[in-house]
Amino acid sequence: MKEIKSFLTIILILVSSFLIFSCEEDGNNAKEPLLGFYTISKSTLTAPCASQNGAATLPSGTDVTAAILNAFLSDIECASAGDKAIEIAENGKIFFACRVEGKKQDQGSWAINSDRSELTLTLLIEGNLIPLKLTGLQESTIKVSGNVASLPVPPLLLASVESLFSGVDDQAILISIDIELEKLG
Repeated sequence: MKEIKSFLTIILILVSSFLIFSCEEDGNNAKEPLLGFYTISKSTLTAPCASQNGAATLPSGTDVTAAILNAFLSDIECASAGDKAIEIAENGKIFFACRVEGKKQDQGSWAINSDRSELTLTLLIEGNLIPLKLTGLQESTIKVSGNVASLPVPPLLLASVESLFSGVDDQAILISIDIELEKLG
């Protein structure tokens, strides 16, 4: 009888261990692959843009990466500009972060559609909620890319690319861009 109890105890321990490890593995496998820290590695105009009076223009294909990156991450102060990142976090949250300093601030939310073809980032940029819908979404383990159509940006954002935009008094300039977010290790 004692041998049967010992045998049943061993079986119970093995089954319990199997269930515990199986549940942990399922939880890890179910983790959203988009979660992590990113930088904007590429942003290119997919259509020409212009001020309302046509005095300032940029052609399709213009690289606006530095201007977009600076505008996005200007709301967080880090000791090093290279430390700044966008964090796509759990529960649909987005943070701007100083990775080395461990500092982060709530910056909005994110959602992905069921067929993973559109990623919507709703970001608080310079005090305004800006919805960015990346369509034609492409995902890999190292980057996320897509197209953002009709994104309203202040003319000063484009002034670093074309100085004529510094004199434009339009409320916003609509731009369409291909954007690539590179995952940081």
